[in-house]
Order: sequence, then C-alpha cells, then structure tokens
Amino acid sequence: MEGLDRTVELTRSFLERAQERVHRDVAKLLVDTIRGWLPRLTGDRYDEVGVDPESLDVQVRGASFGWRSAALLSHGTAEQAYLLLRVALATHLTQAREVCPLVLDDVTTQSDRQRSLAILTLLHELSRERQVILFTQEDDVLAWAEENLRDPLDRLVRLDPRLVAT
Repeated sequence: MEGLDRTVELTRSFLERAQERVHRDVAKLLVDTIRGWLPRLTGDRYDEVGVDPESLDVQVRGASFGWRSAALLSHGTAEQAYLLLRVALATHLTQAREVCPLVLDDVTTQSDRQRSLAILTLLHELSRERQVILFTQEDDVLAWAEENLRDPLDRLVRLDPRLVAT
C-alpha cells in the first residue's frame, strides 16, 4: 500500500508540474498574440499585456501607466482586452490545421466610435483567416458593415426584427 501511495503522489506531482508548464506556455502565446492588437484597440493607450497563467486574468500597461488589471479598467477597455483574449484563445487552443469560428455578440457596445471602428477593422482582418459572425443592434456597426463588407468574401445578413425576441 505504501508503494501505491508513493506512486499516486509522484503521479499527481508530475501532472501538476506539467499543467503549470502548459499554462505558462499558453499564457506566453496569448500575450504574444494580444500584444500586436492591444494598441490598435486602445488608441495606443496600452501597449503591453500580461496574462496570468493560472487564472487568465489580463493586465495591461501603457507608456504613462503602470500595470493595471483589465478588470479594474473602464468597462469598455476591459471588454476590449477580454475580446482580444477570446480571439487569442480561439487561435491557440484549436487543433493544428483547424480554424475555430468566432461568434460574437455586441462587442462594440461599450466602445466609443474610434475604438468601435478599430474593433470592426480588426475583426474584418481576422475574417480572412476564420469565419467571424458578429451580432449587433448598433446602427453605426450596420453602417460600417454596409460600407466595408463585400461579396463574395463577406456577407451582411439582417435579421427580421419581428422574428427576434427582445
């Protein structure tokens, strides 16, 4: 019995260390991915990002700011940081040679016009590599889509409001 206990303890310890390594590796990939997009969505206010390997909490830093938890930023900036985290997770947690679609709902509601345009432009760029489905009720987003989306690569579908429960 003592030998079995020792084996279980060694196995558990090995698995914990392996999980920590995976979390660190994934966190680094997420940081590297988000870092390229963050300045665009925050109007260059934040240019550095950190991701806690255990909790996936996001922290950001700018030239005139120290590290700040995304959860403590304005609601709009926090939403932008977590949107980037979701996109990075979809990118890095799918199997090799597979692409995960992004299905997003009202991702610009907490953003001013400039940041909304930056989000839409980034999502449009990402749609060249993966399917991006964006639901919105915002007239500005509809206007952007009408101006920027082109068949056959892009498609704008208007849902009949009578068929959508509010």
